[in-house]
Amino acid sequence: MSNSVSICLPIYNEAKSIDKVINDWVNCMDQLKVDYEIICSEDGSTDGTDQIIKNICIKNNKIINNHSKEKRGYTGAVLSGIEKSTKDFILCIDSDGQCDPVDFKQFWDLKDKANENFLIGNRINRKDSLFRIIISKMFKLYHRLLFNSKISDPSCPYVLFTKKNFLNIKKKLNFMEEGFWWGFTACSLINNYKFIEVSINHKDRIDGKTNVYKLNKIPLIAFNNAIGLLKIRLTR
Repeated sequence: MSNSVSICLPIYNEAKSIDKVINDWVNCMDQLKVDYEIICSEDGSTDGTDQIIKNICIKNNKIINNHSKEKRGYTGAVLSGIEKSTKDFILCIDSDGQCDPVDFKQFWDLKDKANENFLIGNRINRKDSLFRIIISKMFKLYHRLLFNSKISDPSCPYVLFTKKNFLNIKKKLNFMEEGFWWGFTACSLINNYKFIEVSINHKDRIDGKTNVYKLNKIPLIAFNNAIGLLKIRLTR
């Protein structure tokens, strides 16, 4: 039975939180006795995050420093981590502390279903700004119209899958420079994959602010995401 997992963390400027985030996931894996690796796709941070990860890697050889001197962006960091993965399953999560390791057991109990499907979280009591939640709800409607999506939380960054299934959908993800998970779920749906939803806790960010998107860039990012999803739909 497959019983190992690669945990992929896209990381940028998380010096205040990354040590706790990684330690929490190591403790979770040890408690569940899961064979694991944690791939830290550090994306050219400027706050000392890379050195913190280097120090963690020295203490634990299951932590992989997938460092990039040049900023790849969120999508590039996620793709790089997936490419580097070596275990039976891949778990992608964000590195800001909002993805709770306690919820992993629910995913792991259902892991056999991930051989043919994707397992995705559904964030309960989402701890994001009102503006971000509104934008997300608008995109959810757009996503549903384009792809007949019934996924409750199609941009949730808490997903378990196999590399084999991912490689079947990867090509069209090139249309999504941002909004990786919107594109991920869209590409999966048009390739007739199903999503099994797992209700998860959504925690406050440890650092209290996002390091991914600046508020003034969100309108342009939203426009680019909308065009990317439309391209995925038109090339179906």
